[in-house]
Amino acid sequence: MRMQSRNSSLGRMMQSQYAEQQHMGAAYGQYGQMTQAPRVETMRIDDVIVRTVALVAATFVAAMVTFSMVSDAFTTDAVGNPVIADQGAFNTAMTLGTVGALVGLGVILFSMFRPVTNPIVAFVYAIGQGLLLGGVSAAFEAFQPGIAVNALIATVLVFGGMLALYKFRIIRNSPMFTKVIVGAGFGIFGLIMVNFIAGMVGFDMGLFAGPGESASMLQWIIAIGITLWAAFSFILDFDMIEQSAAAGAPKKYAWAGAFGLTAGLIFLYWNLLRLLSYFNE
Repeated sequence: MRMQSRNSSLGRMMQSQYAEQQHMGAAYGQYGQMTQAPRVETMRIDDVIVRTVALVAATFVAAMVTFSMVSDAFTTDAVGNPVIADQGAFNTAMTLGTVGALVGLGVILFSMFRPVTNPIVAFVYAIGQGLLLGGVSAAFEAFQPGIAVNALIATVLVFGGMLALYKFRIIRNSPMFTKVIVGAGFGIFGLIMVNFIAGMVGFDMGLFAGPGESASMLQWIIAIGITLWAAFSFILDFDMIEQSAAAGAPKKYAWAGAFGLTAGLIFLYWNLLRLLSYFNE
């Protein structure tokens, strides 16, 4: 429904680390003149992995809450079409999803100005997004059974594929690659925000097809383009995490890396869910 713009958070790691080193130098003196040695735990890639798993787990648990509510709210009519039988449960799930969407948007906007290194903020984002995606996934599932599981499997496979491409240096980050991904990311973010605001006031721009709707050629192009961007943007995340760990960044920046990967996985899942729904029309 909107882009999880996590690269801005990771992209500020190195700037924040440099500022922290400058502050440390002022507090303790230059090397050889220190009044006391600073003790700062450095981040490791394993730290990012553990935190990412925790955030993804929180997202999944929250998603199961609204997924169950929406699933129970749907039934089928005499001809087998899905209809809402429990409007109260459906509305409650949608309200929780809307709150989650607004919380997630607030955290994303915050991450554009400074890295998310606070675990509480990261978990609030993960839980909010889980509440949103759970209800949305159940709605898609009502029209196309099995699509949520297929989207989840596809997300894991795409993420694993991009990790392998980066690990074996088949795809590498470069200044030009970064400019293209970041530039396209701002464009996608702007497009989705305009569509989101238009939807809030009841205007359909026709950029995305909903569950059970037939997708136009424009909607196919947009869905494929955004999904490809979501996949390739992981290269920036992997590179920034690797550089930060190699540079001895403070351990708290492992949360920024985990937040970026979690937001990327959520965004990729959302777009694969939408794309798969087009195939199943």
